[in-house]
Formats: sequence, structure tokens, C-alpha cells
Amino acid sequence: MTAKRRTPQKGIILDTLCRMGSHPTAGELYEEIHRSHPSISRSTVYRVLGQMEEDGLVMRVCLMGSDDRFDGNVRQHNHIRCRRCGAVADIPWVEVASPCETAGYLITGYTVEYTGICPACQAEEEQDRRAQKAVVS
Repeated sequence: MTAKRRTPQKGIILDTLCRMGSHPTAGELYEEIHRSHPSISRSTVYRVLGQMEEDGLVMRVCLMGSDDRFDGNVRQHNHIRCRRCGAVADIPWVEVASPCETAGYLITGYTVEYTGICPACQAEEEQDRRAQKAVVS
């Protein structure tokens, strides 16, 4: 097996992904990288992300109704997504039991998606409630 080269582009992409910490889409990651490294093309970012996922250096986060996102934290963990603003955060891993009946399928993996309201949106909703209450009073 041949060793994978760590090119400057791979280093920039991985460092930027880890620094962002926001579980960006490939497009968002490209936009962030393009600000300081305009010579790195969009296709390079997409291709390198795919390679790094295959190599286990990044995690692809597939969320319902959303573009795939990427995570530089490859330790086993779950994600939670804000239903209001779409922010994604890491939460501790929780083991899920396998179903007794699989309709003949061999289960090879699963994804659990938690949703809720993030702290920033909770605060904003509380401010909105207070403002509405003040107008009514």
C-alpha cells in the first residue's frame, strides 16, 4: 500500500476545516479557503475532501434536507442540528440497538440525526417573546 502524500493543499484544506469547526459544506469550506488561498480551485477542495474521507481524515455528515457537511473530528460522535438556523454541533456518541427484524438486509451502519434549537436561537426566541409581550402590555 502506498503512503498518501500530504500536499500543501491537503494541509490547508484540513487545517481550515478543523479551524472552522462549524461542519461546513464543501462549498462553504471552499469559500473560506479561497479568501486566503485563491489559487486553490473548487474542484481541488471537493476532490481532496473525498480523498480525505476515504482515508479517514475527515467525516462526511449527511443530514436530511441539507447538503453534506464535513467534520475534522473523526472520533466517534453524533451530531445535532438546529431546526431554526441549521447550525450543527457535535454531541457524545450514543449506541443504538440493532433492530430485531431487518427485512433481510445486512446492517452495515446507521446514522442518527438529532434536531433541536441551538442556544443562540433559544435566546433570540426569548427576546422575541419579551418584545411581543412588551408591545401587548
